[in-house]
Amino acid sequence: MDEKVAKTPRPHMLDADEVAELLRIKKGSAYEVIRKINAEQEARGRVRSDVFDALYFPEVD
Repeated sequence: MDEKVAKTPRPHMLDADEVAELLRIKKGSAYEVIRKINAEQEARGRVRSDVFDALYFPEVD
């Protein structure tokens, strides 16, 4: 009996254009927002799961 294992849904990563549009700010300011969020996550000792997976579990084609 093959059971399917539920995968944790991956978050959608926002790029600077999307952040700028959502916050109605310029693209340069969007990069500042992204840097701030990334720094906060690093300070908390967290790692983005997509980055971790790409480094340690690359997909084999």
